[in-house]
Amino acid sequence: MTPTGRPLVLLVGIVFEGYRSYLLDGVGSVADVWLLAEAEPAPSVAEKLVGHTLVDVFDIPALVAAAQEVAGRRRVTGVLSWDELKMSGTAHIARALGLPGVAPDVVDRCRDKHRTRTALAVAGVPQPASEVVSSAEEAGAAADRIGYPVVLKPRDLGASMGVIRVDSARDLAAGYAHTRAARVGPVPYRSDGVLVEEYVGGPEVSVDSWVLDGRTHPLFTARKTTGYPPYFEETGHVVDGRGPGEDDPELHRVVTAAHEALGFDHGMTHVELRRARDGWRVIEVNCRLGGDLIPMLGQAATGVDAGAVATLLACGLEPDPRPDRGRVAAVRFLYPDAPCEVDRVEVDPDRLPAGIELATGLPRPGTTISPPPEGHVWGRYALLMAVSDTPEGCAAALDAAQPAVVLHARTRSVETGSAQGLANDYIKP
Repeated sequence: MTPTGRPLVLLVGIVFEGYRSYLLDGVGSVADVWLLAEAEPAPSVAEKLVGHTLVDVFDIPALVAAAQEVAGRRRVTGVLSWDELKMSGTAHIARALGLPGVAPDVVDRCRDKHRTRTALAVAGVPQPASEVVSSAEEAGAAADRIGYPVVLKPRDLGASMGVIRVDSARDLAAGYAHTRAARVGPVPYRSDGVLVEEYVGGPEVSVDSWVLDGRTHPLFTARKTTGYPPYFEETGHVVDGRGPGEDDPELHRVVTAAHEALGFDHGMTHVELRRARDGWRVIEVNCRLGGDLIPMLGQAATGVDAGAVATLLACGLEPDPRPDRGRVAAVRFLYPDAPCEVDRVEVDPDRLPAGIELATGLPRPGTTISPPPEGHVWGRYALLMAVSDTPEGCAAALDAAQPAVVLHARTRSVETGSAQGLANDYIKP
């Protein structure tokens, strides 16, 4: 134990503090936190830490050495992260320090979508047909075998970046170029870095679960809203905590089978699925908590704090999450009509209806944002979160709140920036 008598966990990075730092409250409710990050934490984050170390979190030997330095001075009980790109480093720390968690190869098997597809196929887990390709010509041949429409997606990225639906051979080359161009700094370039997949229609959901000793325990299910076709931009999520309607045994059976196929036996997961005519199909498996405020929605709808659950797991302890409410929570993301340079985002609290729990602008002044295809997650200018007794109540509150958020900007035709703050303009007391 630490001098406070509580477990000490290492947290690897935060990223987009407004989307993630709220999880620190759940982590801090059960453990002390030492942050390993590439930049100084904001004051609002630093006050929730017992310490921090500056380190290049993508330099795994340096990251592990930083963790070992902390462990040489204090007893470290666990390590966790909720950022996709930092999960590999987190797994390497767990292995080096003998802490609970999955092996780095399991993380890679989840992050590499081609490896995911291969493992699921061997185990017979339902999923879209998929082929990995390294050229537009190979993509065209794969699409002919699979049958149009197809979905092209990057092998190693997330947040629907670079994902596009292609309806005919005429559009295949342009679709391939879009997917191939999607890049994120620390993610290595692969010559065979594009997947061509069967398009699965039907509703899309995500299931956040905790896994201990190979047993899967679903926490909550979020229904996803996407927009800007032929792209799959995630424009909102709804978590319904009212009970039986969200308790789908077949859905949970498929999620469990995916974990078993990938060898994921300890930690948190965020599994995305679509409902085909013949049942659920796994779209991807993420070895982390859900993003886009989904854990916040889950807590508002069910009372379960996913951050606390993740921390207990990281420390090798068994959580006992028990819902204490049955409500509905939803988030909606707002995008500009065209690329623009942000001056400011104004939120008028007096115009917000009952049921709105959070309304905030996202980009810093001077940032250039855009709707897809130029912008994705970083193209948003605001978010709204509502809580109600029904999905319809959430939708009505979000519709009524949207005019209360005003984007002041100048039209631009340049590449988007990625700098985001999150000034909380309105948080319900």
